[in-house]
Amino acid sequence: MKHTTQDGFVWTIVTKEQAIELLHSGKEVYKVYDDESESLIEMNVQMEDDRGVMFYAVEGEQPPRKWARVDTKTGKGMNEGYCLGDGEAYFENEADLAEYIRGYMKDAGEGLTDEFILAEAYDTEEYYFTEWDVEDEEYWYVEKPDGTLEQVWKD
Repeated sequence: MKHTTQDGFVWTIVTKEQAIELLHSGKEVYKVYDDESESLIEMNVQMEDDRGVMFYAVEGEQPPRKWARVDTKTGKGMNEGYCLGDGEAYFENEADLAEYIRGYMKDAGEGLTDEFILAEAYDTEEYYFTEWDVEDEEYWYVEKPDGTLEQVWKD
């Protein structure tokens, strides 16, 4: 049996008896409370106190995370950040954005601070900061267990 918490984490539920057996075999077992907080059971003595326990569980799984965009520099998913132009590049932080802009300025940016470069680029509407709601997008990226991202199109 499974239980999904409000944040999307999926626990595998076990009985108290199964939890005791699992503890004896060296497996990690958790108490999950009414407020969805959890605690790792470290010894059989902790099995005796059931106050507020909703169920016992073994480590579950986090469903794949969805991302609206991919950071051009790091390759990591993001749901908010800087968009350059009409989607030419995306960055989660200003330092990477400034580095990218410097790259196409070549020698013209020499001696200028990141703050100056970013202010000029913003004033000329070369980039903007935004948040994307994955559910409103035509496609998104799903983070696979190995950390890579796979593009998924909305049906």
